[in-house]
Amino acid sequence: MEASFENIHSYYQSLNLELKINGISDKGEILIFSATDHLPVEAGFIYFTLEGSVAISHRHNDLTIGNAIELMPIGLMERYCPHLQFAYTCMTPVKLIKITYQIFDDIFYQDPEHMHVLSKIQTYMTIFSLELHAERKQPTSYQTIRPMLFRYLYRMKTFPGETEGLASFIIRRTKLSRTHVFRVLADLKEGGYITMKNGKLTSINKNLPEDY
Repeated sequence: MEASFENIHSYYQSLNLELKINGISDKGEILIFSATDHLPVEAGFIYFTLEGSVAISHRHNDLTIGNAIELMPIGLMERYCPHLQFAYTCMTPVKLIKITYQIFDDIFYQDPEHMHVLSKIQTYMTIFSLELHAERKQPTSYQTIRPMLFRYLYRMKTFPGETEGLASFIIRRTKLSRTHVFRVLADLKEGGYITMKNGKLTSINKNLPEDY
């Protein structure tokens, strides 16, 4: 789990250059949001996150699905499935580029090379979604929590401006009992498996136990 997130991060670092070559930076509108702001996704537009962290949830459900991976085209899912209603919340200060459907189509659908870039983006979005689904479908609550420790640590390294604590991160995404989550984290900390400071996970010190 941890390795796959790092692979995605490395890939998107190189993909950022490809997107700049494709001209998005020159053709879009720059938008700046503060932490905790809600991103208003307008019909007819696609948004690319250039800096910062954006959390995704269902509009009528406060359960967080996950965070938008870097350069994820926010609004593309809603374009082709209008019945989908997602909410996007900035977890840190966020910088985005907003482009129209027409500009998006001109960039990505008129050139085979650019279509190849888009297929890469969509493939990694699918991989990320499948990993999240598998993470939430573990047979025990501990086996749900365990991989989330790696994802939380990855997010803290990638977006150091995030202030969300580990327990809150897990509870918002799983709806597990607050008492149970705190107990598991306390036991892992006492066993020397993890190090925490001010509610944040700072390191995983050794292989986590398979069962709890």
